[in-house]
Order: sequence, then C-alpha cells, then structure tokens
Amino acid sequence: MKQIVVVLFLYLCFWGNAQPDSFDNPILSGFYPDPSICRVGDDYYLVNSSFEWWPGIPIWHSRDLVNWEQIGNVIHRKGQICSNPNIWAPTIRYYQGKFYVICTERPGAVFFVTADNPAGPWSDAVYFDISKNEVSPIDPSLFWDDDGTCWLASNDRQKSGTIKHWVWIQKVDLNPVQRNGRMEASFIGERRYITDGSGVGADNYAEGPHLFKVNGLYYLMIAEGGTWDNHAVSFLRTNDLEKPAEEWEYCPFNPVLTHRNKESAISATGHADMVQTQNGEWWMVHLGVRKQDGKHKLGRETFLVPILWKTDSLGRKWPIANPLKGNQTLLNDKRPDLEWSPFKILPVSDNFENERLGLQYNFYNEPEDFDWYKIENNRLKIKLLPARVSDKGHCAFIARRQTHHNFNVETELIFNPESENEVAGMMAGIKNTNHIRVEISKLGDEAFASLVYVSVNGEKRVIRKRIPTANSKYSIHLEARGWDFQFYIGIDKGQWLKLGGVQDARIMSSEIAKGFTGSYVGMFASSNGKHSDTWCEFDYFKYEPLQSN
Repeated sequence: MKQIVVVLFLYLCFWGNAQPDSFDNPILSGFYPDPSICRVGDDYYLVNSSFEWWPGIPIWHSRDLVNWEQIGNVIHRKGQICSNPNIWAPTIRYYQGKFYVICTERPGAVFFVTADNPAGPWSDAVYFDISKNEVSPIDPSLFWDDDGTCWLASNDRQKSGTIKHWVWIQKVDLNPVQRNGRMEASFIGERRYITDGSGVGADNYAEGPHLFKVNGLYYLMIAEGGTWDNHAVSFLRTNDLEKPAEEWEYCPFNPVLTHRNKESAISATGHADMVQTQNGEWWMVHLGVRKQDGKHKLGRETFLVPILWKTDSLGRKWPIANPLKGNQTLLNDKRPDLEWSPFKILPVSDNFENERLGLQYNFYNEPEDFDWYKIENNRLKIKLLPARVSDKGHCAFIARRQTHHNFNVETELIFNPESENEVAGMMAGIKNTNHIRVEISKLGDEAFASLVYVSVNGEKRVIRKRIPTANSKYSIHLEARGWDFQFYIGIDKGQWLKLGGVQDARIMSSEIAKGFTGSYVGMFASSNGKHSDTWCEFDYFKYEPLQSN
C-alpha cells in the first residue's frame, strides 16, 4: 500500500503537472464554427457563431490557446438585440479597455455589442445604418488603425447582381445615436470594394474578412471557396487602406490554408482569424469538419494551426499556415510556446446542484419568456409547452452539443402526464425535421415509451413499448457509436431494455439535414398543441464521451 501511495505522489509531482509537447485538434469539438480570437496581455478570448441556438455567441477564455473554458455568452438576455437571433460569424476585438463583438443578425443586419468584462454583461446592440438595397453584408470585422480610425470590413453578396461575394472596407464612427427606433453607428466616407477572391477556385465567395497591421503593412485575411470541401484562407496586403482595389497585392502562396484535394481527417478548413502570442508566435484558428463515411454530424469545429511568415521572390513576407508540414492542420501538432493551463473539466453527470443552467446548455431559438423551466431541489423542472419538438420555432428543449463521435447519454425523469397528448423525454438531432427521440406518455393508466424517428420523409414511430409506472420515474439511455444510435429504457435500477433496434443517425448530418449547425442531445417536454399546466422533472443528465473518438 505504501508503494502505491509513493508512486501516486511522484506521478502528481512530476508527471501530473507535466507540460505536454503537443496538442490535439480540434481545440473546440462539436458545433463551434467561425472562430474569432483576440489577446489581452496573457489572456486569449474566442467567440463562435451560434445561428438559431440561444443564448448566442459562446465566449471562451484560454491562457495557452489549447485549453479553453467557456465563460459566458455574448447574447445572453431577451431584448439585447432587435429580433429573434440567428447569429452568423462574430468577430471579437479589444480596444482601449473595452471588448467589442460584431456580427451578422440574419437577415442582413450588422450590429456590435461591448463589455468591460468578456464574461459579461454585454451591452445592448448598436446597429449600422445599412440599407438592404445598398449592401447585403455578412461576416463583419472591426479594425483600429494606429491613429484611432476604425474600419469595418465585411462582405456583400449583391454587388453587380452576381452570386459572387465581394469584400469591402469602410471607415465607421462607433458612437451610437438614436435612429430608426434603435441605436445606430455610422459610416464615414466611401465604401471600398477590395476583392471578390484571390482566384484560387471557380467559386470564390470571398467572405470572413479580417484586417491586421504588421510591420506597417495592412494584411486582409479572407475566406473563400464556400464553407464546405473547397473552403480556403487567403491574404492580400497594402501599405495604404485608401488605395484602390487594383493596387492591393495578392499573396503568391494563396490559399495559405486549404484541405481541398488533400488526404486528411479534417476537411472544409477555412473562415479563420489569427493572433500573435506574447512570445512572438503567430497562430490561426479556423473552422473545419471531421467526417465519418463522407458525412459529419458534429458540425463545423474550431481548429488551431501555427503560422510562419514566408518571403516571396519579391522579398515580401506573408503569413502561411504550417508550411513545414504541408500547409495543413494536423490532428496532433507541436503546441504553442505558452505555459500549459488546463481548466477544470465539466463532470460527466450534471446533477443540477446549481441554481442556473450550465453554460453547456442551449435552447432551440430564443424563448418568448423564461418561466417554463427552473432548477429546484437538485432537479431540472420543465413545463410542458404546446409547441411540438418537430415544430420550427422554440419548444421546451434544453440540450447540449454532441461533441464526440462516440458517447453515452443518460437521464432520469419524474413525469406524471395528465392527458394522452403530454410527453417528455430525450431527443438527439440537428433540427426539428431531423432528430430521434424517446418520449414517455400515458394511455389510460398505462405508461409507454415510444421511439420516434424524424427525417425529411416525415415522422415515424419505430416502436411503442409498455413500461412500468412505479413512482412515475423513467430512465432513458443512449449509446452513440458513430452513426449507430441505440436507445434503452430503464426497467429496474441498472437494468436496461433496448427500445427498438439500432437507428441510423445520418439524418442529423449536415449533408442530409442541410444548414450550418451541428447535432445536440437533451431533454424535452411537450403538450403537443394543447395548453398544459403539467411539469416534468429531470433528476440528472449524464453525457459520457468515450475514448475511441
């Protein structure tokens, strides 16, 4: 026994706190696309798109670029922006003691919010006076020059009436004024269209622009090639932002990052941002996907790749992604020259011991109000809303991202439905039209567990099984192994009964379901179109990733 204690002590002292030489990609697994990053001192902050999931724009903190802890959500309260959020491509920047996040609110509106503390609270939205007849922008980004002039870089999908995307820049005044029933910032001077792409592909779709100033020169990073397999990152540069487009220089090594036509476990690499560390290194964060059998369900994830500066034949220096390793992002690579700073990992089981939901949870669309759920006595209580889980809008669904290819999920609910239309249970999917769910219901005095498979072909009840009703407690278990999802219903403690056969989860892949998000799994309740005063209670929610991912 003493020998075991000594070995454990030595491990904790010498190996438990060891600084690893490498890191694993992705640095944020699951649906975390369109990453943007900034550094303040020794601290790094990163944001992602959230699309229709609420709260919006998760924000992360790291001190080593590899280990990230979510510290909040930028869009975190009702009324913060002017419409139901559908958030695309945020950019985070820091200027004179204040954090700025700017993004697109679909359709076609651009706003920014500010905060003194990146964990929040964040301000109400300030919009730009953009007319849809003038420009249809996405992917906005802010840049402050040395003299304090602020520039907005964005993209226009309507220029010349073509489907090509044009990147433009324009000076802006961020001081808000009350106009058109909202707070608005203003444009200054001429809007300058810079590029419709670097010519590295037939469909350039220039987007995702960011401006940087390095050694007195302005570098414009763009994404192009579309957001899927042809995605890429390219650069232009100039010594004067006022110069016309034809005088900007294109990097001869473009695209500086792409996985098109490359054998890699990572595909669709693009939509990037970059940062310089306090030690002088440059790193790029970007989105990408990990496919299985040609499809992916985890969504577009956040990856990290080193940047080196390469000199061309004219003596010009350009930032290139991983030039010593084939210009590719690797699943494992040498980590940044920063002190290893891991955060506490979330426990596998959430026993609802806190008064608030953890930051890992989201709702599908912004709720009308927030009186339909609460945490009391270490249980999550959800009121049955009339909205069906297959409806397009908000429903009583509290879920977390699927962040692994292989995982187990388990929950126990206490539920006593008062009518046949009342259901509650577990759901896994990417949207209302593409999911698999287990729902508990009653018919007379008997309880049933139904497995429901929902695809673009409609809703299909795979099986309905009569189950015991003791204490109105029901346990549901999911074993996800790649595309194979097997659901179980608990009979007695520790005993599980298969609910139907293995289900094909490809319906929740982006290739089949379409759209830009990733898959979730969580708890739901519905009265299926009728008013209800019934509540159900969830005793715990367990998400267990497996080693083989």
